Amino acid sequence: MGTSIFPVLVTRGSPWQRLPANIVLHGLVLFIAISFLAHVSCDYNVLSSKYEKVQNSCAYPCQCERNLALCPEGVPVVMDGCGCCSICARQQGELCGIIQLCDTTRQLQCVYSSPSVDYGICRAKKGMSCYVAGNRYRDGDSFKLDCKTQCTCQNGTYGCVSLCPLENFRPSAKCHNAQLVHVPGACCREWQCESNVLKDTKITCNRYSTNWTPCSSTCGVGSSRRLTNDNDDCELRNETRLCQIKPCNYQIGELSSNHSPRSRRHHQHCRATVRNLDFIYLTDGHNCVSLKRYRPKFCGHCSDKSCCTPKLSTTVNVPFRCYGEEEGTQVMSKFVMFIVKCECHSKC
Repeated sequence: MGTSIFPVLVTRGSPWQRLPANIVLHGLVLFIAISFLAHVSCDYNVLSSKYEKVQNSCAYPCQCERNLALCPEGVPVVMDGCGCCSICARQQGELCGIIQLCDTTRQLQCVYSSPSVDYGICRAKKGMSCYVAGNRYRDGDSFKLDCKTQCTCQNGTYGCVSLCPLENFRPSAKCHNAQLVHVPGACCREWQCESNVLKDTKITCNRYSTNWTPCSSTCGVGSSRRLTNDNDDCELRNETRLCQIKPCNYQIGELSSNHSPRSRRHHQHCRATVRNLDFIYLTDGHNCVSLKRYRPKFCGHCSDKSCCTPKLSTTVNVPFRCYGEEEGTQVMSKFVMFIVKCECHSKC
């Protein structure tokens, strides 16, 4: 039985064919050993050369200008290549070397133009690429997954942000039954409110109004107020209307009573619900006059010197023509009280 444990291929007719197999095997082992030692010797020479460069550049014992280096904000303090003094880590594009080290916290490394030079330049290490949906993106590249998503490759991984952030923010409560809808020609969806807002408000809003306050003037044009949410927005608002209980310094003959002569004798204590004899234009007491003429009712006076005030009234939206020096003439509507019935009482 032969002593060879490895198959040895020898060309037929070669001198090696005349030698025993064990001698050929020993020769191959010796060749491999010599090659390995040569490679180790090469690496040793490189390390030895680098060590010699450090030894030639450093001075021992260490001599430092200051105990701690003063670096700009954001630049870390590191030990130099000699292991002696604190220095400011070199940044992107700055000169570096065996002693002046680059900022490793920012993935910087010293890149030499050739092995023979003693200095290089700090450059960022190339990060790994990203492979997304069959496409390759280099470190730092930005790309879109779709029209709504923007991504950036970061050393083999990628992070994304939405290009339609408003889709995640619901509109205010004033937007009834808000829904996200697709807009023709646009990538991002938009919020759409229910168009029939008035119908929805009428269903959900509890209407409320206070009583009108007494007229601010006992004769001539005055005003009264109330609070109400009877509007399209269902918001509580302060409303004002014009009012006139009776004209100032009016003559009884200028007004006609609604009662017949017999009825007037029966109600001599109060000539209530008297109406103007002619149709008149209404005024707001300032610079506005109604577009149409009206024949309003007023409250009379009580014979026993008690008060005669409106018991029942209604409110009408009357258009007025207003005159101003700067604005000129303009038409606007105002609420006006129209008396239906008056009564006498002692609470004056």
